[in-house]
Parts: sequence; C-alpha cells; structure tokens
Amino acid sequence: VKQIIDQVSITRYKFNQLIDELIQDLGSIQQKDCQLTVKDNLVVCDGIDYSICQQVQLIYLKQSPRFQVFEFEYLNQQTQSRQKFLLDHFMSQSKYYALRTQVENVLDNKAVTQARPIGGSLHPELVERAKISNIYYHFFNGIEDPFPELESQTSRFCNFLSMTFGISLTPSERLKLKMFVQIQIKRLAGRHFLNIRHMATLERDTRLPFLKNYYLENVPHSGESDIDSEICYLFLFLRSQRIMASVPVKFCQQLQQQYNSGSKHFERVLAETPVINQAKFTGEDQQKTAQHIAQLTVWLMMFNYFDFTEVIASDQSHMAMDFPALSILGKQLVEEAIRVFDLQLCDECRAKLLKSYVKILIADVPSSLARDNVTICVDFVQSIVPMDYFAKLLVANLGAGIVLTNQLSSDVDVFLSDIYVASIHDIPQVTLLDPLKTSNWEKLRQTVADVKQTKLEGFLAAS
Repeated sequence: VKQIIDQVSITRYKFNQLIDELIQDLGSIQQKDCQLTVKDNLVVCDGIDYSICQQVQLIYLKQSPRFQVFEFEYLNQQTQSRQKFLLDHFMSQSKYYALRTQVENVLDNKAVTQARPIGGSLHPELVERAKISNIYYHFFNGIEDPFPELESQTSRFCNFLSMTFGISLTPSERLKLKMFVQIQIKRLAGRHFLNIRHMATLERDTRLPFLKNYYLENVPHSGESDIDSEICYLFLFLRSQRIMASVPVKFCQQLQQQYNSGSKHFERVLAETPVINQAKFTGEDQQKTAQHIAQLTVWLMMFNYFDFTEVIASDQSHMAMDFPALSILGKQLVEEAIRVFDLQLCDECRAKLLKSYVKILIADVPSSLARDNVTICVDFVQSIVPMDYFAKLLVANLGAGIVLTNQLSSDVDVFLSDIYVASIHDIPQVTLLDPLKTSNWEKLRQTVADVKQTKLEGFLAAS
C-alpha cells in the first residue's frame, strides 16, 4: 500500500477512496469472479487477469474527458455542435482546448507513421486514420463494439465483401475489419476525405464496380470522396492483415523501389548473420524472409497497424529467453531498417518492430538453423512417458530449437530424467518426478534458456 501511495503521490484517504471505486467497478464485470481487497497493508487481487484489467481500463477510458473530447473532435463533430458538446459535458471552452491539446500530444507520440514518410509525403488523412484506429484497436479490441450504431451496417458490408471476393473471415479478422470500416464510415461522414493516388492505385478487376457501387449506395458522402483511394485504402488494410493474399493494387514506382531496396539490404543481413547456420540457409529462404520483412516494414510505416497487442516488458524478455538467436537477428534487422529507411523510432516502436520481425523469423527460418539449438537427452526410469506427446510439450513450453535423444553423447546439452544420476557432471541435469506436469518445468525452462544463451555467446565470441 505504501508503495502505491508513494508512486502516485496520494494520501491514504484518497487511496481508500480509489480502492472502493475500483471494487465497485470490478463488480460491474460479470464474466468472471474477481475480488480486490486490502489485507495486511497489501492489495490482494483474486481472479484478476489481463482481460479483467483491459475491461476496467475501457470503463475508465470512456469516463475520461480527454477521450470524450477525442471522439467529438475526430469522429462526431458532424452529429452536434461544439456548444452543445460543452453543455452536455459541463465543460468550459478553455478546458476543452486544453484537453484537445493533450489529446493531440498523445496521438502524435503514438504515431509511427510520422517516423518516416514513405513514397513521398503521407496524406494527412492517412496519418489521422492510423492514429484513430490504433486507439480503438488498443482499448476496444474484443471487449465491446465502439460504434454500436454502425453494427448492422458494417456486418452487412463484411458479408458483402466475403461473398464478392471469396474471403473467409475468422472471428478476429471480422472484428478488425468491422472496426476499420466503422472508422472509415465515421471519417467520411465528417467529410474527412483520403487521397493516396501518389502511393498506390487500383488495378483492373471485374469485381471493383460492385464494391464501388456498394460504397456509393451505403456510405454517406462517399460520392464526394476519391472513391478509388478509399477502396485502395481498404485493400491495403486487407493485405497488410493477411486477410487477402493478393489485392488489385499497384504501388507507385518510388514506393516499389524502396521496398526492393529494403529487401536487398535485409537479404544481405540474413546472409551475413553468424547466429544462423549459413551452410544450410538457402538463398531462396533468405530472399523470401527478406521480402516478408520489407513488406511488413512498408505496411507499418504506411498504416501503423501492428498486431493490435501491447508489447510489454515481459514480452521482450520472454522472446529473448525462448528465441535468443532470432532476437539478436531481429535487432540486427531493426537497425538495418532504421538505417535504410532513415527511421526515427522511440523505444516503444523499436520494441514493436522487433517483435514483428522475430515473428516472421520464427515462421520463415527453420529452427534447426539457429545457433542456439539445445540437445536434451531424455531418460525416464520410473515414469512411462509417451515421447511423441512429451516432445510436443517441450516445443510448446520451451520454444523451438529443441533436439531430443535417448543417447548420452558429447552433443548433449541437458540431461533430463525422473531420477538424479550422480555420475553426470559435465552438463546441467534436470529431474522431473512427474514429467507431464508442466507446472513443475520452471527449472527445465530456465536451464534450457541458460544453455541457449551460453551456446550463442560462445559461438559469437568464436566467430
């Protein structure tokens, strides 16, 4: 309790008030049983997980005057006058302008798209929509619909798009698409029009007239907009989120040149990195991986759509622990991207970019090529363990790069058994009395992580 009071600079009376309010707000969340109490000068949270924290965060966001100003300023100005907004929210004009300045500062700090204009200067509306989208994806994603008044309209649009272009949407893809279209509709309603013809244009496709006609008949003010840019914007979103494998869009020459240049530079990094076994890393795999990374980099700088998840400190340490070689390679690629594209990235954006790169490396680079592979000799004496199932458990809990054997040799890095063998001295030994109970695996997990790091450091020092 004292630590909380000191960190947020409040009195004990104010602390008690806030705890009471928090307990009351937690009571409004029906999905799970959760309880907050203060016992022995400690704040005790029972049944409160990350999803509960997200829901409470959303409750407070919607109560925030800053968020109310944000929604009015960016999405709802066409629905009411500023004077009525001030009266409804008991707000003075000076207070409104002060809050609007705070909102603009927050959005500017979060705007990755301003790190570097790709393919010429970005259209201001493209930047605005990227900012707005990230706010809603971060706070509302999967919890509730931020625009319930548009629910039926956007559901019909998703069904139309799925049928017209043969798209099969997963629940999460449908959620992302609906929110994207809702923000597009809101901005068009406020006559905030987009023009990205200098970046990308539509190619010929027999289905495009149907899509254009749908917009013109169902989305207010779309007839006043550059409808080709709006549809191109939709397709680029669908491609960036891998909802569509290919889209009828052609990048401008400058943007394509920058993508090609990025691909070549990333390919060089992949071909020279010592953390991958280059003898087995084919040129074809290097080129494919480099292209995926270059493509992702362009998407992120154009639209600032990361994976809609917050990257927290534990995310980074977990990734470095399970994939140390690919994390090092990811950092090399991030530095190359910053140099090639002349990026100006804050620490948070670096962390997001690194995570995105490592995820591509995990998918594209065979785990057997990483220099941090760990060979585990498995020898259970007292337990009958189905080894195929156990091997899957190991990969799921310890990450990739695990090689299993039942023979003890000089290649073995860790000895794993259900008994302790006193004659084994040269390598770490982990004893699991109940091998299938993964809650007892913490020592094994840490041992494997330590061995990976030691092997990698030794290889880098020798290379």
